[in-house]
Amino acid sequence: MIVWALALSITAAGSAPDCVHAASEALAHGQVEGAARRGEACFRAGGHPQGLLLASQAWLQAGRLAHARLAARRYLALRTATDRAARAVAELVEASADRETGTVHLAVDPTVGPDEALTVTATRAGDGEALQLRARWDELREGGTATLALDPGPWVVTIARPGYLDARLEVTSAKGQVTTLAADMTRMPRAALVTPEERRRRRSWAIAAPLIGGAGIVSGAAVAAVSLGNTDAVLKDMSCGPDASVAGCRRPMAIWTERAAGGTAALGFGAGVLLAGLGGLAGDEVVRRRMWTAEAIAGGALAGAGVATLAYGTTFFVTANAHERWDAGSVEFGEVLYTTGFGLVGAGIGLAATAAGGLVADALQHRRGRRAAWQFVGGALRF
Repeated sequence: MIVWALALSITAAGSAPDCVHAASEALAHGQVEGAARRGEACFRAGGHPQGLLLASQAWLQAGRLAHARLAARRYLALRTATDRAARAVAELVEASADRETGTVHLAVDPTVGPDEALTVTATRAGDGEALQLRARWDELREGGTATLALDPGPWVVTIARPGYLDARLEVTSAKGQVTTLAADMTRMPRAALVTPEERRRRRSWAIAAPLIGGAGIVSGAAVAAVSLGNTDAVLKDMSCGPDASVAGCRRPMAIWTERAAGGTAALGFGAGVLLAGLGGLAGDEVVRRRMWTAEAIAGGALAGAGVATLAYGTTFFVTANAHERWDAGSVEFGEVLYTTGFGLVGAGIGLAATAAGGLVADALQHRRGRRAAWQFVGGALRF
């Protein structure tokens, strides 16, 4: 009676939200399971700790000891649960449930890492409502061991682990009894690990990389081929031979060299996009990120080498082409340096930009996945 008096005084406080008041009224009218569900829903929707506290007491009154204990432990773990009277209520609920439940220690092979997201679901056999107890692995840890408290009776415990087939274990719990369940988890086949979202992403990379990269390669190669052919024609012109000093040769040579440089830049960019884009087809996320990281670094280095080559080539070509005495060999060498520099810059930018874009896309997808898993267990919990 003391526990319920404390609970009702807390929920009657003016700071309690409407959903907590509704759950408290349901509890006062004997609708214990309805009150528990409303309290938990209130916590999930708005992070109100009073809802979780009230749910723990309602589950205890309904005889759902495992649910009461888990709700009380979740409340006690909240940073916002600082009210001493309320914490005393939660501790009493947890202690009351502990005295009447059985204890199940969970052992999983391979060993669970500290950051792995495992979910444990316990279903009471023969329960017409199939009311489930669901918890994260880290909120079940007690002294380094995952411990699950279950009401007396038969249960089916399912352990879900990313990358593994679900483990399904049967256990009969008894008051005061300690049982150990061992789960040897089997890795999923590689094909089963690929989610529909992952398939769509790979398909996007498979389409975008050849489309963008191929377009750059084809258009750049065409422009470069035509432009270089015309520069050769200028060099072979009789009026621009050795010892010639014809100003009309310099202008077309500069124009066609600039166009050839643009073509090689597009060609290099397309090749860089294609190479980095194909990295998106790698099935292993770790391998994919390593590839993209290496390609981003290589792309930056390639672009830097291209800038240096371009700077030297520009100076050499301009000097040779503007010299009063026409030297076809020097002009041609300057043209090669100039166009090569543009090609290297284009390739470096295409490789680095595509690889960096892939890394960002993977990071955003990973963050969305973590957020979804966080919201699954209530969001405001800190376990």
